[in-house]
Amino acid sequence: MVHQTTKVVLVGAGRMGQAMLNGWLRNLGESHEFHVVDPHDAGAISKQSSGKNQLTRYTTAEDLPPGLEADVIVLATKPHIIPSALEALPDGCASDTVVVSVAAGIQIVDIERHLSGPASVMRVMPNIGAQVGFCVSAGYAHEDAPQSGKTLVEQLFNSIGSFCWLTDEDQMHAVTALSGSGPAYIFAMCEAMIAAGVELGIEAETAQTLAVGTVSAAGRLLEDCADPGRLREAVTSPNGTTAAGLAEFGRKQALDQLVTKALDAAKHRSKELS
Repeated sequence: MVHQTTKVVLVGAGRMGQAMLNGWLRNLGESHEFHVVDPHDAGAISKQSSGKNQLTRYTTAEDLPPGLEADVIVLATKPHIIPSALEALPDGCASDTVVVSVAAGIQIVDIERHLSGPASVMRVMPNIGAQVGFCVSAGYAHEDAPQSGKTLVEQLFNSIGSFCWLTDEDQMHAVTALSGSGPAYIFAMCEAMIAAGVELGIEAETAQTLAVGTVSAAGRLLEDCADPGRLREAVTSPNGTTAAGLAEFGRKQALDQLVTKALDAAKHRSKELS
């Protein structure tokens, strides 16, 4: 089917779904039309224009217009809701519809089992950076997936940050652990820096200002130079204060081992959910 307008159905407008939607509305042109299904977000069917995009909200999938031929259906619900969400979609899917799941742990074969049509199924793991337009996403599609569908997915997720394809679906578990859960690790590190600053005699409010500002600045530096090792070396003078602190992280490879254990635990949990 050929559309002048790309029709996107977003099922689930929770924290991640709404973050992606806000980015798409902000960054994609008027060639995209969005239909959002979420009982908590819609309340009642409503239609609005963002100036560039048409956005219509629905309480249930049954409220979607009869005969709506979606180019992309994005599943942003909780993993256990996906089967019922798919079964509630009216009229099934066209042969060139792309169904994209952003749920952790749900494999493509499980999604295909609940489809009533021949759509192409792909998976993407975004992260909470979508809220500020700095989402990093990785996706997987079968080798026989149509390039036109992959291009649609690339356009959607590159518009809210950066996107890359994986070569094996099993890698999605590691991606979930690394970038999907990754922001929480950085936030936890920031919390630990604040607590350590207080322990060292700095007032709590000041410690928070310094720690948050430091983490934010480090992120901005990585935008300009995506080589963390090079940046670390630039900040570290031989035998200086930074070197002394890093020596503790490196003692018996403590930091590397801790990070590896954290990611492995998250990866294991992702497999348990699949």
